Amino acid sequence: MDGAGIVNFLAARVAVLPLLAILLTGAGAAPEAPSPKDLVHPIHLSTTQLAVDTTTVWLRIRMFRDDLESALAVRAGIDSLTLEPSAEHDTLFADYFNEAFGLRLNGTEATGVIDSSGEDLESGVGDLQMWWYQIRFDSTQPIRGIEIRNEILYEQFEDQRNIVRILHVPTDMQKTLYFAAPDGGWTEVAW
Repeated sequence: MDGAGIVNFLAARVAVLPLLAILLTGAGAAPEAPSPKDLVHPIHLSTTQLAVDTTTVWLRIRMFRDDLESALAVRAGIDSLTLEPSAEHDTLFADYFNEAFGLRLNGTEATGVIDSSGEDLESGVGDLQMWWYQIRFDSTQPIRGIEIRNEILYEQFEDQRNIVRILHVPTDMQKTLYFAAPDGGWTEVAW
């Protein structure tokens, strides 16, 4: 299984987040189906799956679409933004991502390259829609350890939570990290 396949495998394991948001809002208990505008998620959460191979890291990050659109609109200095998989929006997100998310490979800060992006078609509707990016980081040397800083959407929501699941492919080691606003800083993972 290649890195992208591993990231997709990990992503499938956290596909329950839209269902969790529906359960937490009580939207499923309404006698009538709510309109998409009536669905509001009470949590601010991103999930990231990282697959670390010998010299490459594949990352897939998912977050609520409306939360990301709000953050990117503020960053772009516009009233609103409707995300679409485009070079313009990918560039806007890449600039934001590289400020809010840090990854060090063997102690050296790395910059990711967006491979693809889009709406999670299995997510909910309205405010429950999820948006994802797949990002690749390359190293010239075998990766012995990583450090992560994840402050995605911290500037937007004081209750933002970010979960990062890591799979080190050569050793099959798995680790989950939890980041909560307003705490910042780096977390080290070695194998």
